[in-house]
Amino acid sequence: MSTNSSDFGSDRVFDEFSPKKLILQFKNILLFVVGKWPIILAIAFIFGASASIYTYLKKPSYLAEITFALDEGLTSKANNSYKKLGEEFGIDIGSDAGGVFSSMSNIVELIQSRLLIEKTLKSSVKINGKNLLFADFFLDSLDYREKWMKNSLYKTIDFNTEYKDPNKNIYANSIIYNIYETLINKNIKIVEKGKGTTIISVSCMTENELFTKSFLEALLNEVTVYYIETKTQRSKMNLAFLQKRTDSIKVVYLNSMYGRAAYSDSHVNPNRQMSNVIKDKQQTDIQILRSSYAELVKSLESAKNSLLQETPLFQFLDMPALPLKRFNSNFILNFTIFFFLGFALMCGYFMVIKILQNLMK
Repeated sequence: MSTNSSDFGSDRVFDEFSPKKLILQFKNILLFVVGKWPIILAIAFIFGASASIYTYLKKPSYLAEITFALDEGLTSKANNSYKKLGEEFGIDIGSDAGGVFSSMSNIVELIQSRLLIEKTLKSSVKINGKNLLFADFFLDSLDYREKWMKNSLYKTIDFNTEYKDPNKNIYANSIIYNIYETLINKNIKIVEKGKGTTIISVSCMTENELFTKSFLEALLNEVTVYYIETKTQRSKMNLAFLQKRTDSIKVVYLNSMYGRAAYSDSHVNPNRQMSNVIKDKQQTDIQILRSSYAELVKSLESAKNSLLQETPLFQFLDMPALPLKRFNSNFILNFTIFFFLGFALMCGYFMVIKILQNLMK
């Protein structure tokens, strides 16, 4: 009997549920929330006022932008005659060195690479007549030294010095890495100007106008030097090899000519035919050396021309100039956004409270 009565009780509870009761419950919740309107409006106003105060105290941001077009130069192989000649001497004339950067997306990754950004951070800029590392410039001008190094044993550190204490070196590397992460995630933006173009826009936005301009210019300078060096590295190696080979053949060729002249002077009236054989051999060697030297000179000029044509050219279209474009946060917009955010949060809070009270009953 107890089991049956329990079952009937559960059925009675199920039968009592109806849409009307649900609507009434929802109405009660709304009335409860509306009854809390002074608290809701007060909290919403506090949210909006807090956002407005933060906007007023927040420093303005400055935007520096550099737009450039990349001219890759000669991308085809050198003339077939010069290439064949280079192969005879074991060199590759006119090859596309640095092909890893043939894609524009790879160049974008190169600009924001850790290698070049850290290299830029460890370079210096002259500020008020004093040389200052960009890493120190970043930490001091943007107040990160106080945030990151306030409680550290190493408040002042030279990022270009290799210390005997390994912990100090690890700490310096960690600070540099934190700066890199901050710049990539918050300050530096790289976009391609249109699909399929070779025009790239690199921008930097920070709260210090001078750092923004100086760092972006230094970064693009490091990228330019590194890209050109990498792109032309193989051509430069070929040119150096050819130059060394040409110089050595030239020395041997000139020595052979002087040697033949000296031999002729000492055997003006030869009585034996052996001297003629030696003289003919010297003449043959000179002709071979002359031919080799002439071909090497052609190859050398071809390599110089190939290096010149393969050297990429950065054509800067827009450069930052002081004063930079200034951005201030919108006082009214921030107040409105955070006012409605606070309003929604408090309404949700009181709705949850009322629902929990109903469930407890």
